[in-house]
This record gives sequence, structure tokens and C-alpha cells, in this order.
Amino acid sequence: MVGHDNVHIPSESWPNWIWYAIEFAIVLAISMLVARAITDSLVETVAISLGHGEALDSFAGLTIYSAKFQSLPDEIESQIVGFLNWIFYGIVAAVFLGWYIIIRTLILKKPILETRY
Repeated sequence: MVGHDNVHIPSESWPNWIWYAIEFAIVLAISMLVARAITDSLVETVAISLGHGEALDSFAGLTIYSAKFQSLPDEIESQIVGFLNWIFYGIVAAVFLGWYIIIRTLILKKPILETRY
């Protein structure tokens, strides 16, 4: 049987940088989901720490998307949402840097999803 030069072999034509882009997208998505879950549970804590604990009768089960939260005065709502945004992006950065600096660099000690021939 004779080999042909025009045969397409995906592992040889798949660009190596795409694996890094896929890994980046997965890590970013996971970190955003984790941060969203954590910040939704911190609405009451943030409101109390900003001195707005008396704005509502109960913050139990309250998220920034609920109608009860939207009924708060704009000044109080914007302060709480602004503080939660800082917490959200801090958690995203912590998970992101934790993956790339601690887990990937120090623990695994080799590139993930590397194409090997």
C-alpha cells in the first residue's frame, strides 16, 4: 500500500495554541460560576457591613436579581452591587491565578493539553 501526501491527519494540523485557548475558557467559566455562587450568598453580609442592614426586614434568600432587592433605594442598591462586583472579580482573579500559578505551575509541572507527536 502506498502512502499519500494529501491525507489529512487532524493531530498534525490542529494548532497547539487552541488547547491553551480552550483551557483559558474553561478556567474562566468555572471561576465565574464559583464567584457568582459565592457572591449571591454574601448579599446580607455586604449589606450589614455597609450599614444597610435595616433597609430590609430580612435578607434571607435574597439575590441582587430579586424584585425585593430591586425595590431598595438606588443609592443603597448601587453601594451593595458595587461592593459585590469587587468581591466577584476578586474571586474570579483568585481562582484564575490559583489555577495558573499554583496548580498548573507548581503541582502539575508540565503544560496541560499539550499536543505530543
